[in-house]
Amino acid sequence: MTSIANTTSGALSRSPLPIAATAAKGSPATAATTATAQVTNSDTVELSDQAKALLQLQKDLSMTFEERLQKRSDALAEKLSKAFAKINVNLDDAVRLKVDKFGNVTSEGPWKEKIEELFRDDPALAKELKEISALNALKAAQTALDLYNKEKGQLGSKQQSDAWTRYNIRTINIQSLSGVISLQDGKLRSAAVDFIDTIADPNGIKASAEDVANRLA
Repeated sequence: MTSIANTTSGALSRSPLPIAATAAKGSPATAATTATAQVTNSDTVELSDQAKALLQLQKDLSMTFEERLQKRSDALAEKLSKAFAKINVNLDDAVRLKVDKFGNVTSEGPWKEKIEELFRDDPALAKELKEISALNALKAAQTALDLYNKEKGQLGSKQQSDAWTRYNIRTINIQSLSGVISLQDGKLRSAAVDFIDTIADPNGIKASAEDVANRLA
C-alpha cells in the first residue's frame, strides 16, 4: 500500500522552483513546404512521407503540454488494452500498475504474473509507461506549486509558512505516488494526479477521494 505523508521532515529548500512544461519553440513549417510532393498518374497530389512527418511534428509542437500528455496517454492506453486482451487479462476491473525508477513494472491480482512478464518481454512498453508516469508526476507537481502560490499570502506571514508546509507534504506524496498508474475503461489514470486533484478540486469533479483511496489500497 502506498502511504500518504501528513508531515515533513529534513531540510528542504525555502523556495519552490517553477516547473516549466512548455512546447519547444520554432516551427518546421518551412521545411514541410519544401518537402517533395508525389504526383500520381491520376493527377492526385500526395505528400511525401517526409512532408507528412514534418506536418505532424508541427501539429504536435502547437499542442500544450497537457494535450501532448493526453495524446500519449491515450495511445498507450489503447496499446495496453490490446496487449492485455491478448493474454486474457480481464479489463472489466481496473488494472493497477506500478513502475519504479529503473522501469520495472509490477502489478497485483490474479493476472500479476502475466502482466509483469508482458512488460519484461517488451522493454519499450515499460519505458513508455515510465515516461507517462513521470510526465503525470510533473503535471501534479505543477498543480501543487500553483496551489502554494495561491495560498501563500504575504511574504513572511504565518499564512505563507502554513502554505509552505502543505506544499512540502503534497510534493512528498506526489513523489511516492508518481509510479502508480491504473488502466480503467480504456483510460490511463495517474495516482499522483488524482491525489492532487482531490485537493485542487475538493468538489470531486476530476477524482473523488474515495476513488483515489481505493486505487492506493
